[in-house]
Amino acid sequence: MTPIIVAVTGGSASGKSTYADALRRLLDPLEVRLIAEDEYYGDHADEPGFDPLRFNFDDVTAHDHALLSDHIQRLKAGETVEAPHYDFVTHRRLEQTRTVKPADVIIVEGIHVLADPALRDLYDLSIYVDAPADIRLARRLLRDVRERGRSVESVVTQYLRTVRPMHLAHTAPGIETADLVVVNDAAAASPELEALSPSFDKLAAPAAVRIKALMEARD
Repeated sequence: MTPIIVAVTGGSASGKSTYADALRRLLDPLEVRLIAEDEYYGDHADEPGFDPLRFNFDDVTAHDHALLSDHIQRLKAGETVEAPHYDFVTHRRLEQTRTVKPADVIIVEGIHVLADPALRDLYDLSIYVDAPADIRLARRLLRDVRERGRSVESVVTQYLRTVRPMHLAHTAPGIETADLVVVNDAAAASPELEALSPSFDKLAAPAAVRIKALMEARD
């Protein structure tokens, strides 16, 4: 059976990854694969004059959408693909890859997965996770400092220089084309901020129902 391809998008640190994982759990016992657009950043560190503090990682062209599109199409055709691994500290694509096999449902998650018309044509269902800018900035700040070795100043500078304007230009318009909009006005910033943690299972439940209906319609 041809897999159901689901896109999950939203602003940086909107909670879309957590939402996608909750959706995967709710779809059990269906076989589900998660593909993160973040792993498909281009290998820009080898480019002449590359400066990670000035490079626009939030522009659509920063991602290798040609490779991502090829992998989605191959998975739809029942083929296995080798997904890349990206190192956010060195800004390089690692030599090792991740084997992704076909499944009942493929969830593709990332900030630009609805910004590319060629990618949009591949989805059976698209979901936009809508979270306020202040929540997204708080979560991004904590994540990048703890997990990616960034300084607070560099995270805020990047947010103001590229993240915010690129969100408005490329990601936010996805709310108009998405099949389903999920309002996440208290996305969890960290385990210490449990007051900001909604039930992602509850948020993902409507999408799980729609995906199961799509599966039944294909039987």
